[in-house]
Order: sequence, then C-alpha cells, then structure tokens
Amino acid sequence: MGAGGGGGAALQVEAEGAADRDLGTAAEGAAAEGQGAAAEHLSASSVAVGAAVLGADVGSTSAGFSHRPGTGSGCAASSAWPEGMDPNSSFCLIIRLLGNPKKSRKEVSCFRFEKIIDSDLTNYNDLVASIVEEYAPAYLEVAHLQYYEEALNTFPEIKSDQELMTMFKKHSETKSVQMFVQYCDPSEPYEPITKYVQPNNKPSQDEDNYLQNPIPENEHVEKDKHYFREDVSVDESEDESEVEEDEEVHEPNHAPNVEYDREDPPMIIGSTYPNMNEFKLAIRQHAVKRDFEFDTEKSAPHRFTSHCKRKDEDDCPWRIHASTNDDLCTIVVRTNPFDHDCSSTNRKKKVKNATKHWICEKVKDWLIEDATLGADELRKKLKEHYKIKIHYKRVYMGKLLALKQLYGDWDSSFNNLYRFKSQVESCCPGSIVQIDHHTINGKIRFRRIFVAFKPCIEGFRVGCRPFLAVDSTFLTGRFKGQLASATAVDGHNWMYPVCFGVFDSETNENWTWFMQLLRQAIGSLLGLAICTDVGQAVMTGVKEVFPEVEHRECMFHLVSNFKKKFHGKVFDDHLWAAAYSRNPYLFEKHWVAMEEVKPSATAYIRKWHNRLWSRSQFSTLRKVDSVTNNLAECFNNWIKHYKSLNLDDFMDKARQLIMIMWNRRRKAAKKLDASVLPHLKKRLNAMPRELNLEVVESSEIVAEVTALGGSGFRFVVNLEERTCSCRQWQVSGLPCKHALAFITSLSDAHIKNYVDSYSSVDTFRAAYAQLIPAMPDKSQWPKSDHGFFMHPPLLKATAGRPKTERYKGCSDKKSKRGKHMCPICKDYGHHWHNCKKGNPGDIAAMMVVRDPPKRKKKTTKTAESSIVPCDDGAPTRMCFPPSISLETTSKKKGKDAKSSAGASKRKSLEGTSSNKGKKAKCESGGSKRSGTGSNQLVALSIKTSMPNEQTNVPVKVGAKQKKKEHVTKIPMVPFDSPTMGTRSKKINPASPAMSTRSKRRLSL
Repeated sequence: MGAGGGGGAALQVEAEGAADRDLGTAAEGAAAEGQGAAAEHLSASSVAVGAAVLGADVGSTSAGFSHRPGTGSGCAASSAWPEGMDPNSSFCLIIRLLGNPKKSRKEVSCFRFEKIIDSDLTNYNDLVASIVEEYAPAYLEVAHLQYYEEALNTFPEIKSDQELMTMFKKHSETKSVQMFVQYCDPSEPYEPITKYVQPNNKPSQDEDNYLQNPIPENEHVEKDKHYFREDVSVDESEDESEVEEDEEVHEPNHAPNVEYDREDPPMIIGSTYPNMNEFKLAIRQHAVKRDFEFDTEKSAPHRFTSHCKRKDEDDCPWRIHASTNDDLCTIVVRTNPFDHDCSSTNRKKKVKNATKHWICEKVKDWLIEDATLGADELRKKLKEHYKIKIHYKRVYMGKLLALKQLYGDWDSSFNNLYRFKSQVESCCPGSIVQIDHHTINGKIRFRRIFVAFKPCIEGFRVGCRPFLAVDSTFLTGRFKGQLASATAVDGHNWMYPVCFGVFDSETNENWTWFMQLLRQAIGSLLGLAICTDVGQAVMTGVKEVFPEVEHRECMFHLVSNFKKKFHGKVFDDHLWAAAYSRNPYLFEKHWVAMEEVKPSATAYIRKWHNRLWSRSQFSTLRKVDSVTNNLAECFNNWIKHYKSLNLDDFMDKARQLIMIMWNRRRKAAKKLDASVLPHLKKRLNAMPRELNLEVVESSEIVAEVTALGGSGFRFVVNLEERTCSCRQWQVSGLPCKHALAFITSLSDAHIKNYVDSYSSVDTFRAAYAQLIPAMPDKSQWPKSDHGFFMHPPLLKATAGRPKTERYKGCSDKKSKRGKHMCPICKDYGHHWHNCKKGNPGDIAAMMVVRDPPKRKKKTTKTAESSIVPCDDGAPTRMCFPPSISLETTSKKKGKDAKSSAGASKRKSLEGTSSNKGKKAKCESGGSKRSGTGSNQLVALSIKTSMPNEQTNVPVKVGAKQKKKEHVTKIPMVPFDSPTMGTRSKKINPASPAMSTRSKRRLSL
C-alpha cells in the first residue's frame, strides 16, 4: 500500500476503532473508507506538500499544534498511558503522513495518526522502520522525519539518534510531539516543510463538532447532484466559475470496476466510469470516434464540463457535464442533451483531442508485444486504426509515457537491479548476480553486472559439451552498453545460454572481470574450449583467466580481416578448406598451396591468427567441430528485440526467455524414449545408403576403408577406440562415413552404440532437469538493504540518430540496389550519367553543367589494428607447417661458391634491368601470359651486347664461364605473385633442352 506517494496513491488503513479522543472525533468503520482520520493543510517552501489519501480530501478539525495531554487536544493524559509503560519516558507522537510533493496537487491533505513510544527503548532506525512497515511508501521512496518546535515556530529535521533525543528533551513537559513523515524520491532534492497553514473550514463554536462532515467538498457535490437533473436545463455559470483548472488526478486504490466499451465509450446520461482519468480518456476517444473536438470549461477531481469547439462557428449545441457519484470516485454523466451538428475535424493537421495521454493508452498493447517500435511505426498504426494523422513529436512523447508506465523510470532501473538480485537469490539459491559500481563526483553509479542462474550452470556441467562461445553485442536503449554472453551447445546442437552480463564498453578490465566470474560459476572443467572473435579485449580476458583452455578463433572473423589485404582464387579454394580439414595431411596440403602462391599471406596468418581455427588441430575431448562463433551470434539475434528495455526489465525478460526455452525442451525430453537423440539417429542411419566405399577387415575391430571412384584415399577405422584416421569421429563425437561403412558391414554392430554420450537422451534430459525460477513482476520484488541509491551510468554523447542495427562488415550481405534515385527518370538503381530511359538531351545538358562523378580509388585498409598478436607460448596456438622459404637451402662446396657468386651477379643484373622500366620492355619485345601451372609465361627481355660493351654474364653451375655475344636475361618473378604457379618459382638460365616454343621466343 502506498502512502500518498508514487503519483498520489491512496493510503489504506486497516485499523478499526481508532478514536481521536482529544478532538472528540470517533472513527466509525474501517479507516480505509476515509472515516476517522484527521487531515491538515501543509505547504513547503516552493511547492505544497501532501497527497490525497483515503480516497478523497479529508478535512481537519485541529486548529494548531499546542496539543498537551489533558488539555483537550493531542494524546491522552499521562495517567492514561498504556499499561506497562513508564510515564516519565513515554511520549505521544502525533504523526502526519505526507506524500511526495512532486507528484501531488497544490491543495491536498495529509493523513494523521498517533503513536505512543518509550524514548528509552526507541532509536531513529527503529522509529522509521515501524512507520514504514505500517504505512508502506511508494516504489523506491524514502522517509524524511520532521517535528514542530512551538517555541521557535520551526520544523527541525531528524536524521540521527542524537537529534531524536533532542526532540524528546524539548518536549519532556508536554509529552506530546507533532511529527511529520514525508515520502520522497531519493533521486530528487528533499524540500522540507517550512510553515503550517490553518484550514479555512473551521467549525463555529455553536456547532457540534461530533460527526461533522470532514470533507466540505461533499456538500458541493450534493448540490451538483440535485442541480443537474435529467429533465431540467439550468444555467450553470455560477457554479462552474468555481471549478478549478484541468490538472492531473490521483484516484483512490479502491475504485470500483466499471466495464465499458473502450473503443466506442457511451456518453449518454447515466453512463458510468470508474474515475476521472478514465472518463477523460473516454471522452477523448469519443471525440476521435465522432470526428469532433471539444474545449474544456471546467475540470476538477470531482466534476468535468466541456462544449464543442465549433460552438461559435457552427452554432453546435453539444455540451456535456459529469461529476462524481456518492462514493466520491465513480464518474457519472449528468447531462448531455444535444448531439453534434458541426462539421468534421478529421482532416485537420493538428488533432487536439489525441493527447499524449490518449496515445499512451492506445499504444501500450503494441509496446508490450514489441518495445522497439518507433514513433513512425506507431503513427502508421494509429492512422490505420483511428483514421487520424498525429504529429511525430506527440506520438513520441506518448510512447515515452507508455514505456515509463509499463517498465518504470529509467533513472531508478539501475538501483532496482539490487531488488532483482534479492529476488533471484531468494527463489533460485546458488545463482550468481554480481553488481559492480563506482563513484563519480560523489555519486554512486552503475558500472557492470553479471548474471548466471544455478540451473544453467549445473545443466552446462552435466549435460553439455565443454565448449563456450563468448561474444558481446551492443544495447539499443538509452544506455549504450555491451551485452556479453557465454553460450554452450547441448546434445541437440541447440544454443544453451550459460551466463550473460552488461558493461559499458569492451575493455581488458571488463572482459577480465567477466571471465573471472565465469570461472567462479563453472569452475575448472576438463577439456574446456572457448571460442571468441579476434577482439583484443576478449582474447586478453581469456588468456589471463583461462590460460589452460583450448582457445579457438572464429574463422569468419579471420576471413573478414584476411580479405582486406589479400585476394585470389587460390584462397577461395584453400583457406576455408584448410579450416574444415580434420586430417593434418589435408590441412598441410591446402596450406602449402597457399604459401607457394603468396608467402606473405601465410606469414600474415602466422603472425596475427595463431589461435586454433582449423579442425585438424582441435582436441578430441570437446566433441565440437565448429570453426565459427555462430553460437554466440545466435544468442545475440535471439535477444536483440529486447535490448532497448530498461536494464532491470531486460534482465527479467532474459530470465523469462530462458525459462520458456527450458520448459519447452524439458517437455520434449520427456517424450523421448530412445538412447540416442532421434534426429541424430535418423541422420546416421541415412548416411550409409549412398556410400561408395570398400571395407577391408583386419579384425572385428579394425578395418581399412577405401574411397572408390574418386581420390582413392584409405582410412583406418578402430571401433574399440572409436577412432578413424580422418579424425572426424574423434573431433565431432559422431561416426564418420568410413566408420559407418565398417559398422554397417558387421552383422552384430549397431550405430547407436558408437555415438558419444553427449548425444544421448539421458544427457539431454540432465541439461534441462532443473527449473528456471518463476518470478513476480518487479513491483513485488523484495526490498534491498544495499544502503545507497545507485545512479545510472554517465551516457556518452554520440552524433546522429542512435543505431539499432550493427554495422555491416565486408563479408556481410549488402542491401539490394535501388537506394539511389536517378534525377532524370526518377527510377532507382543507377546514376544520371548512365540513365537508359531518360531524354538524351537532358543527359547532355547535365553533362555540360556538371561532370559525371569520379570513381573513388580503392584503398586497402589494414586489419592489424583490430587483432591482438599472441606471441605467448600458450598450448592453444596453431601449429603451421614449416615455411617453404626456410626449407630452400643450397650446399656450398667447391665450385658451388662460384654458383652462388653467379647467382648474386644475376640478381644484380635483374635489379638493373628492372630499373630501366619501359626501355627494357621496348627493346626486348617481351609478352605477358596470365597462366597458372606449368605453362605460365613470364615476361622475357633479351639484351644484345654491343661490341666493346662489358656485360654481366650469368654463371652456369658446374661449367666453365664462356663469353657470348648475345646474353639472354630472364628476370625473376617475385615469389609473392598471386598468379605464380608451382614450376614458375624455379629460375634457371636458358638451357639448350628448353622447348621449341621457348626457343622461338628467344629468337625474337
């Protein structure tokens, strides 16, 4: 129950028989009905203090603060202290309970009650706790205590035990203290009470105060009720002049449940609505439905009067008046004698009646389904349903109001994480919810959070393979932080969320903190593998916290960085093939093919991508052969529609999504009765039907399996050890095609007996055996005693519209053409200078005015800045074949020294000729050939030495040096040429045994 806070929520008191002895006022019935509670008008320095409580404004019969025991006001006399209490140390506290002044009306009342305490047995914290426990504040509000000092006419504030004792000392004679308890939002400055305003409705001395109506407004309502009859039309100008202006209404909690058609609310006489807010929304919906606008004449908590806006232009007689019923809450339409006869206002640019409060109510259901809907989409929906066009800004403000009502305040959402932590720890013991904060300029602000539910941790340890995909994605709400996650894979190859967290940015410190909590959650698992992208921070976190694990690198990110520097068909054929090769022989084959063509490309991979990315070097303990980090990307895509929520709502939504997933998969696991998961069994049984393999048995356990009609590779299968020389069985945990061919050739062997236990039904059930906790909404979460208010993090200023989708990389699929519109033909997909449909004269005229756009030069960007070099001796580094350039060595013995000297001269000759450029090309008449393989032709240059000209002659190995008139120079092609074949690397001088075609070219 809220004590007037949180927007003026009514305070319901369930104590019965409370009596105001000194004032002579008796409480008849429950205090929740608004009887027997005194109220007084208070004001603050800047805004009035108080809140509407007990369902309506309650009057006051107290004239001042000079209440003394036995004087006819305040508490009972000292002789009437409760039995067992010491009269010397007992005090009567006359407490006035106030609401949040920021959320209350200007002239409101406060609730008063009395409390007798012993000053020797009471301290400040116990007093506040007793008041808050009996009259609970609104959401996240805190209590402030003040008391009235009659001698100085001041209102000192109580914040400690010492100040409480000072208050008791000042009132030691009267034994009666006038106290004020005000509930306020801790994020806003507290405005203490500064003065007391005497109520204006004092009873006369001749009147009996007993059973006097404490709510003077009731008399006015009674007059309204008899004044506006259904059959009498009376001028209401006198009474309407007294009605206040339109303001926010705070309705009581015990409002009756009145049903009506919300899409077409009736406005006939006698129509009933639960409260004034509902009536105002209903009349606006009525105006939108009937295509008219109205002006408000009088608007107050107890009455509402309006007329048609076109009253003067079209002489429209429509007029309506509604007021409260006997229960002071229900609104009844009192008069509505005429229908509209004015013109429609549906086509106006500005729709007056579609306020942000009306929009808020209409878009709530849509935002519950998808909280990421923008204002433009909501405008389209409103136009489709209600045939009105509303301004963008008004729709946006209505959306913000709806989000605030649905998901709470953004500022308090971070402090509410401690309540989420308390709720999770109470309903799911063993879960880890770690919240980290830091202090900036004296304010404690949110920093990061880590969440791991106990069922997810235990299910991963007993039902999933020891493999984690770690990645992060950005949040799209007001806080642009990073959502980090660690995702596993179950026996069905389904995504299995283990834990997640939020921090401001991807830094080494944040990722190390996340990895430390991840290790605390899962412990040290045998054979654990972690797959990440090539980000520096995440790789540093894995290196520092999990130095012993198998650290895999996402092949997709490797290729994305690689293609920024290197291109060529050889990489298309061999790079991905090297990653998917399970056999070391095949990996080395593809690696050598790339290194022969482009040694600099393989050197780049050796330097920057030396974490495990090839199946040939994966361990056989993990039974996961994935070479990409798609598992983490699946989690990011699964959660992306909720990344714009407040952080406390996002955490609760993520828990709910995991709970739904667990429940669905647990139900599916209960229906399985086989030993192996059905989809795996079906796939393995279908594979051997089309195999063209020959099985040669060595025994009942070992056999040779040869591929027929193809490569002719032969592999060795061992059923007892569950191995195959192709390594697919060991890496994936499922029998490869060679093993299946051998198993199906045996009469007493069954495929299901050779599947790894990670793919069994029992393991799948164990992964989802425990239940994800079901939790109430956040308004019912337990209170946290963390002792401070955690402010939201500091937001980083960003230029432009906030992004909700990630930037596409060079490997991602680009959007289709058609974004650019041609200014000539108004069509999409081409520029004006390439227009085929336009008038040629228009194109020629535009050519004269402006030149066609210049083509941008392609620039090659290096990707080395986004990659972390791993030069440590970690056991998870890639093992590459030896470099070819290192293997090429020459033996220097005897005459070989001359050969090396000749080679150096030949190299200098080649360098000299390359500097000549076009001159050498013209003289030689060399040609080019774009070949690959043995028939590749390199550029030749033939130089004829003139008489008396000294020429560097190449020296042939093992032969004497001879003088020749014509010297043929063959320039060496660089080793890193993409078009270079295998035989092109061998640079030999001209030989008499060369082919006829080569001789003919030399004769040119």
